[in-house]
Amino acid sequence: MSGTTQRVLVCVDSVSVPTSAWILEACPPYFNNGVTQYQTTSVVSAYMLDSSMAASIEASLGPFDYVYAAGLWSLSFTFVVALFLVARSSGIVINFIRGRT
Repeated sequence: MSGTTQRVLVCVDSVSVPTSAWILEACPPYFNNGVTQYQTTSVVSAYMLDSSMAASIEASLGPFDYVYAAGLWSLSFTFVVALFLVARSSGIVINFIRGRT
């Protein structure tokens, strides 16, 4: 993934009413159990993705395809069972050649 690290403003809970009107506009108060909770801004560093990554992110957030997942699981399970049977058969043949029963 490609992107850059930038400084961004985020809204964090505050114990007092913000003094600036733009903070109230950017981070409006909300109700928490019937009590008005105010917020203020804080500057943090964040990794911002490039807009070219939007298509791959949207594709990964699509609906889960159960049929495709079941097919992959079946293929994997069959491969593991087949590998076990080949290894077991090889062991039987090698033991037969060595003269062990």
